[in-house]
Amino acid sequence: MTSETPHSAPRTPPAPLVLGTWTAPSDSPGGETPHTVTPLWDQALPASVWRGVLGDVEVRLETEGGPAALWAARDGHRRRLATDLSAEHRVRLGPDGPQWLWVEGPVSTVTWSIETSVQLPPITVVVPTRLREDDALTQAERFARMDCVHEVIVVDQGGTLDSSPDFARLLAQRPSIRLITQPNLGGSGGYARGMLEAAATPHHAVLLSDDDAVLSEESLRRMATFQALASTRTIMGAPLFSAERPDRLIALAEAVRDGDFQWHASDGVRSPIDLGGTTPEQWSFLRRRGEPNYTGWWATLFPPGTTADLGLPAPYFLKWDDAEYGLRATEHGYRHVVLPGTSVHHPPWNAYRTQMSWTAKVLHRNRLATAAAHGAGRGVLASSLLHQAKHILSGHLLTAELWEEGIDAVLEGPEEWLSSDLLEARTRSAAVVKAWNRENALPTDLSPTAAAPLRFPEALLRALVTMVRPDGPPGTVITLPADEVHWRSTLGADAVIVTGEDGTPEAAFAVRGPAMRRAAARTLRSHARLARHWRSLSRQYGRALPQHTTTAAWTALLDAASTDDDPGRK
Repeated sequence: MTSETPHSAPRTPPAPLVLGTWTAPSDSPGGETPHTVTPLWDQALPASVWRGVLGDVEVRLETEGGPAALWAARDGHRRRLATDLSAEHRVRLGPDGPQWLWVEGPVSTVTWSIETSVQLPPITVVVPTRLREDDALTQAERFARMDCVHEVIVVDQGGTLDSSPDFARLLAQRPSIRLITQPNLGGSGGYARGMLEAAATPHHAVLLSDDDAVLSEESLRRMATFQALASTRTIMGAPLFSAERPDRLIALAEAVRDGDFQWHASDGVRSPIDLGGTTPEQWSFLRRRGEPNYTGWWATLFPPGTTADLGLPAPYFLKWDDAEYGLRATEHGYRHVVLPGTSVHHPPWNAYRTQMSWTAKVLHRNRLATAAAHGAGRGVLASSLLHQAKHILSGHLLTAELWEEGIDAVLEGPEEWLSSDLLEARTRSAAVVKAWNRENALPTDLSPTAAAPLRFPEALLRALVTMVRPDGPPGTVITLPADEVHWRSTLGADAVIVTGEDGTPEAAFAVRGPAMRRAAARTLRSHARLARHWRSLSRQYGRALPQHTTTAAWTALLDAASTDDDPGRK
């Protein structure tokens, strides 16, 4: 009698893990996601970055279209690896392998993959918004269409979306979108509320996004894939591009410097860089010069369980909450990676509108509070004093006054403002701006008398003379677009006219000697007090911040701030 040996069915090999897929952009109008003008940014594989989580593996390249060639770059040099690519090609990512791989030629799709598998967690997206109904509607719908997104939590702090017919229709069509309404607690309060709600699904990754930041599904999937492959808990960020000029890279990896406790690039992206017409061997500015220790919350992906591990944001209203959270994460052993080949497009910021508006107070207050809480030395005080000297000499006396208001808050101690001023932070700061403008604003029909900027020696001498002389009518009047207003461009002027993009005057302010002297005396006194009490302040903020970032603390804060008719708390 013959026995038969049972045979098991042949195993199906696992599907390859896709690291990135690029499809040639369509010429049809109305696309939701901008592409960089150089398609190579979206198409190329940053091999050296992926090698950090993959090791020495073989990458499979698949293309459609052609004919095309495969190129590699390392240390600024390029070489061709293959010509007339077939449908599939394999490249090894060895320790001495390429830093970049890319395809040149008329291809319609490019896909990079490896023979492995990894489970990607569902993603919950948190989007705070205030009085920007169209942006919020577009953003929520964009994320809800993504297959990798499980839920979109929109935190409305303006109270307008719950009465919007368009948003009501979107909620009916997309059950994955959840609307929460609460008072305006700033970006910190919006993100904290969303993170608190997202903690109900601790196995989800959590993406924090601005309501006007555009992140493609492909970028988000690449970020999630890299994060899932990393052996160390990793917070992912996306390179920041200009929404107005999609080929302009604004920022990549960033860190807070130890010495002066200020943001800076941890790569070579010191100022915006136009990538149009460039190829990867020219991208040496992306080489890391230090470890990033935070990511901007215009698009940050947290791994599952981050909130339970690290807590919630510092109750700062806005500014420095993302950097403080990143520093906290770094201290807990997290890594920060901003992945080349991904991108988030955001309207560019204007330094003038930040520094000469109410936000300047909370920005400087939060920087000093974060520095104190994280044990920074007195280098941050020297940096603060130096910048105040620049503000005063260049006539940016509103900025100087707002910074002094922030310094006063820090000196009062955390229990005087941390958490308790969220509902009033904007109003109080705006009152300072209103009072200053009432005393110092000039009519915008002044006639310019000099081109800006003045030569530096002359400008510095004029500023010093202005500082010591009595008040008088402006002699040197300059006109500048808002984008060009900084300390160097206004140094030496008696009056500054600020124009919009079309050249129309928007504001004008005087630079008066008596006001400069009062500002200088005030800042010398405040910085002397900071220096004397810095160790004590460090202990106070170091103890207070962990107490104010817990789930219990934020829940109590949100309950106290919420109104009876707040549907988000029902």
